[in-house]
Amino acid sequence: MSLTGTLLKLTENLTPMTTLTVLSRQIADRPLGALTQRLIKSFIKSFNINMEEIANPDLSSYKTFNEFFIRSLKEGARPISTDCLAVSPTDGTVGQAEEIRAGRLIQAKGLDYSLRDLLGGNAGDCAPFEGGHFACIYLSPSNYHRIHMPVDGTLVRTVHVPGRHYPVGMRNIHHMEGLYTKNERLVCFFETEHGPFALVMVGACLVGSIGTVWGGTVRRHPKATTDLFEAGAYHYKPGDEIGHFKYGSTVICLWGWQEGQLAPAFTEGTPVKMGQAMIV
Repeated sequence: MSLTGTLLKLTENLTPMTTLTVLSRQIADRPLGALTQRLIKSFIKSFNINMEEIANPDLSSYKTFNEFFIRSLKEGARPISTDCLAVSPTDGTVGQAEEIRAGRLIQAKGLDYSLRDLLGGNAGDCAPFEGGHFACIYLSPSNYHRIHMPVDGTLVRTVHVPGRHYPVGMRNIHHMEGLYTKNERLVCFFETEHGPFALVMVGACLVGSIGTVWGGTVRRHPKATTDLFEAGAYHYKPGDEIGHFKYGSTVICLWGWQEGQLAPAFTEGTPVKMGQAMIV
């Protein structure tokens, strides 16, 4: 690990990130009347939120900050591409998107991390994705924070991996080894007509919670937990909502399909929108 990475890790280990995250969740999820309205208005101004695309622009109707943070968009605000195999699950910025090599994913120049660690430690979960591809999308606070299904598929299993809540901004991405394998995350395994597909929701500092449409807010546990789902119980089409983050974080998609390749727009540092082509 670089000296910068070591210093970042030391600083953030000494900072109670998880405690701060819990406190921020309690504030953001609590109806605070006039204070909530001030927080929302300040947030809109600070992050230049596009109010024209919001389904409900009536700010007074949002009783908590997080109700506004995970706001819905107007129908048609994010067209779903049909001329592709899979679409982007979120708005955000592409971190890395390329081949999975020897069980490793690129985090940043000179840094990679373990596929096995990312998925929760089970070697059997890695096999379908070896030699496949991944796309990592970072969500800043200004982005739309609902997560949607990239491809027609059925939920098979989830693995909740407890962890830290390190920030996932550019500084940490470029200096802290194995960042995504250290933070709390929910790994969602889907079966599709093309083969297995995994979507990983990675928590971070001040992420009040990870939520899914099938289970609600993910409860934090001290050890990794696995949930299995009845065959066909949860089937989603491209663009269907499957979850949300209550503050900025990262989504990582994994697939080992023989057909298809990354869309040209999926290159490092490129802004993307939910629904645009990811695999073509």
